[in-house]
Amino acid sequence: MNLQHLQYIIEIDNCGSISKAAQNLYVSQPYLSKILRETEEEYHLSIFTRGKNGIALTESGRLFISMAKDLLNNAANFEKAFEDRRDSFRLRVVSSASSHSMDAFIRMVNALPDTVLRFSYRETVSSEVINAVYTREADIGVIMLGSTAASETIELMEARRISYHKLFEHGTWLLMGEGHPLTEKREPITMEDLYRYNLVLYPLRTDPETRVSESVYNKEPLSLFDLNRFHQIIYVHNRAALHNLLTRTNYIGIGTAPVLDQETGFHLVSLPLPAELSSRDFQTSGYALYYIHLKDRELPRAAQVYASFLEKYYGASSDYPGSAPPVTHK
Repeated sequence: MNLQHLQYIIEIDNCGSISKAAQNLYVSQPYLSKILRETEEEYHLSIFTRGKNGIALTESGRLFISMAKDLLNNAANFEKAFEDRRDSFRLRVVSSASSHSMDAFIRMVNALPDTVLRFSYRETVSSEVINAVYTREADIGVIMLGSTAASETIELMEARRISYHKLFEHGTWLLMGEGHPLTEKREPITMEDLYRYNLVLYPLRTDPETRVSESVYNKEPLSLFDLNRFHQIIYVHNRAALHNLLTRTNYIGIGTAPVLDQETGFHLVSLPLPAELSSRDFQTSGYALYYIHLKDRELPRAAQVYASFLEKYYGASSDYPGSAPPVTHK
């Protein structure tokens, strides 16, 4: 039994339409139809009838929806009964692939050496971060939003009564190991300089179960590169592979704004984009980092501490370059 799937089916009933529910849930209609079909097969019943005027609950479906709501309420009550226990410091974080959110997490852990804690930290795409917060699988989430998708995603969070807090805005940077020859170049880096080296990309990441595509680089400046000019290109799908290639070879990457103490902590250097791109303002805009949580639920103590570390090191009142004016929706 998957509690999130029960929430999805309840949303179908609320909307009276699979397509409308899929839009609200930020998943594809085929994926939502698949969940419904598999649930009906699992319990050997038909939850909805389908006709010209849409869908309607069957008699068994009404009982299913009623019991599903009771089950979700009981699960929330069960979680609430134990979340305030003081025998340990508990926290569940789900984040987009961001070194900034992990850096704040590590700083928090280092500040709690004598505290009994049980922490979970998971990385996934932003749509799944939102789902995890919405279904209470996470206490707090961190998402990275591109400017083109921000308004749609913010509208979704507001509909789900999710609070969002902008930490900073940033653009696109070159990323390479600390000993890379380009770090010694005194003049501004040019496109021709880049073409002398090989390229590693953390590419557009499309979750087949959602309509969301994400990347750790801004695709607009990347489109200005002639990829055929690079002798070798390697595509990777996690940050560990990206960091290993950059620190152990002379490959270059396309990255986000540098994390605090990046060179000493990760042995990576972020450099400005080639001068040819400076007029396009890719260096200062394009992405924003937010932390999110449910509005109608008080943040657990450990989540409050994590949020304070995010604010302290990457928030509007921090000294982090690019920190944005506070944008908070409570």
